[in-house]
Amino acid sequence: MKAASLLKKTFAPAIVLSLLVGFGVLMNAPAAAGQSVQLSLADILIALRSKKVTMPERNKILTDAVMQRGITFSLTPEIEKELEATGADKDLVDAIRKKSVIVNASAVVNTPVQNKPSPVTASTPPPPDFNFYLNRAMASSQKGDLDASLVDFSKAIEMKPESAEAFLGRGTANLNKKAYELAVADITKATELNPKSAAAFAMLGEAYEKKGDVAKAKEHYKKATDLDVNVEPAKSNLAKIIEAELKVQRDAEEARKAAEKPIVKEAPKPPAFLEIGQLFPSEAVKLVTPTYSQLAIRAGIQGKVRVDVMIDENGDVTSAKAAEGHQFLRQSAEDAARRSKFKPTMFDGKPIKAKAYIVYNFTTNVP
Repeated sequence: MKAASLLKKTFAPAIVLSLLVGFGVLMNAPAAAGQSVQLSLADILIALRSKKVTMPERNKILTDAVMQRGITFSLTPEIEKELEATGADKDLVDAIRKKSVIVNASAVVNTPVQNKPSPVTASTPPPPDFNFYLNRAMASSQKGDLDASLVDFSKAIEMKPESAEAFLGRGTANLNKKAYELAVADITKATELNPKSAAAFAMLGEAYEKKGDVAKAKEHYKKATDLDVNVEPAKSNLAKIIEAELKVQRDAEEARKAAEKPIVKEAPKPPAFLEIGQLFPSEAVKLVTPTYSQLAIRAGIQGKVRVDVMIDENGDVTSAKAAEGHQFLRQSAEDAARRSKFKPTMFDGKPIKAKAYIVYNFTTNVP
């Protein structure tokens, strides 16, 4: 994998600052022979990306450090291109080229002496290896520094592309950054490298679910639980997806049954009574004429009397109350109304109570 794809993101500023501070010390106080630590390509690229000092100052510090300490790699056209793209000036590249030649020449000179490896002092740590980058990536991920963890996971993958653990770690970091396409690609690679990893399939199911592909999520959650029946969160997430599917099926079945069920019209509920207005002789089974007292006649009392009545289902008057008319005429009108009978009032084919009124006309004029 190209160096550019591994170092696109800047490491934590504290790390870069410590590197540059170390380089500045070397400028003012050259290290004793055998005590300087050679610089790796990662060291130089990280320092070039630092924002603590200006680019010319970074190049000057790194040029002096390279000349004093040497490097752990050989300059290739690809590496030279990456250095220039990161900001390395001509002096720095020339210094790296010079040290690269020295390293190669030393290797040629020392090749015959195969039983006498170069001594390594206690103060010279070995160059970072796969485990170094993997462990640092995991630590950064746990602290929430996802950008730094992605850089280190990528470096670890470059060193050991068959590591399922490194791909799973980088996929998880991408998942936490909501880069779902990248997460799916990395975690899929992890499952291919280790098809027995229930954790990898569980994480792949989560990536697909957050990506919106529930069918794929269910498929990989199922693979995870097949490998380990108790793996979480695959077990609980799979149960939720299955329950949601069952609910959709139940709702669809209920909707189907509701659509097939015949619509039964309920019969209208009858009211307590109907108001039918004025009653006329044609509606009466028996219409009693009120008594016109001689006292009222002699007094010349006449006129209309309105009597409000309630009629039951049989047409009988159950109550009568005069509402209008002369007081001397009301009692006689009420008595006549109570003794009258009318045809039953019908509602939906059935007899019902009714409220109505009768008008009696008292007059002394004889036609």
